Amino acid sequence: MNFRRTFLKLGIILTCCLVCSGCWSKVEINERTFITAMYVDKADTPGEIEVTLNMPLPNRLSPEGAGTGKNPYAAVSATAPTIADAIERIQTDLTRKISWGHTRVIVFGQAYAREGIEDTMEWIARQPLFHLSSYVMVANGRAKDVSDLTPVFEEIPSDVLREFSTEENLLKTQMLSIFTSNKMNQGFACSMLDAKKTKMVSEEGESKKWVSQVGGSIFRQMRMVATLSANEARAVAWAGQNLDSLTISVQTKKQKASMKLYNMRSDIHVKLQNGEPHFVINLAGKAELNSVIPVLKAEDIVSVTDIEQAANEKMNAHLTQAVRTAKKEGADILMLGYRLEWRYPQIWKKLRPAWIDYVKNDLQFTVNTKINIQFVGSESSF
Repeated sequence: MNFRRTFLKLGIILTCCLVCSGCWSKVEINERTFITAMYVDKADTPGEIEVTLNMPLPNRLSPEGAGTGKNPYAAVSATAPTIADAIERIQTDLTRKISWGHTRVIVFGQAYAREGIEDTMEWIARQPLFHLSSYVMVANGRAKDVSDLTPVFEEIPSDVLREFSTEENLLKTQMLSIFTSNKMNQGFACSMLDAKKTKMVSEEGESKKWVSQVGGSIFRQMRMVATLSANEARAVAWAGQNLDSLTISVQTKKQKASMKLYNMRSDIHVKLQNGEPHFVINLAGKAELNSVIPVLKAEDIVSVTDIEQAANEKMNAHLTQAVRTAKKEGADILMLGYRLEWRYPQIWKKLRPAWIDYVKNDLQFTVNTKINIQFVGSESSF
């Protein structure tokens, strides 16, 4: 009996030891480097690509390192025939293991994007830690030039690019929507970035790298085929319900006015006309006037109506031009095919194999815009 009790106690002790032994197959957090952004460019050597990775530097984020005046982040680049080879070369020179769990931004250089991003997207699709919610953008030039932007309002450059999307000021394109649109033989649009040096008061007047969102990029089958102006990109973002607010200015016969749009909504549906799909894109929003020259009078209802009409015509024209530009390239950037599949699955089944050609040659659409001015405002009299 004593032997059995002793054996039972030893078994319990050994079991507890095994449970408390820790994770021997994992890499300690202080032995990892967390990639926050990846930039992919066409290399100078034909047939090769250049990969640049942004990563924070923990030793400079600590209180001791924060007082050194040095940037708390780094950008490391490598050139190779494939994405995997380039990353392996970067890993060889690092003292920590690369981790993709914190990557939230991927930027493609324009030259690389125009040749096609299939290899990068295929590599990303096979990375279990890569978030499908990561944002995708295109640089108007080299993506590497964006990696060293000055993060005036944030701690690291990738935070600036991430906030561009989360703040919903322009296009908001995520990895998941790209994979989905490609699977459905459709297209997509993402923001275009431009990097330039400018003197900054916050940097004691020194010339530093500033990055702006200047428009959009149109993709078809993982290949960049056209661009959108900033106004066209905003209209597309509105149609995709990815725009929080917008300020526009219009000119009527009597007044020049500026207004801020809010409560921005969109509705896209399809109906059949003579047996063919016809897509109706409705934009709606409320507005408040910021300025009107000459000043509106309290009883001047006609001028308010004219301003509303001018605003509607302006946004209608921007979205119509954006869809026409994409249509010319056979790119369904508003994913109209989804609406067709939901409403008329049999017609979609018939058109899906040749959807690109259908978009290019036969797509029919109408854009309706309804902006309603809610607040005219008032001015003090002197």
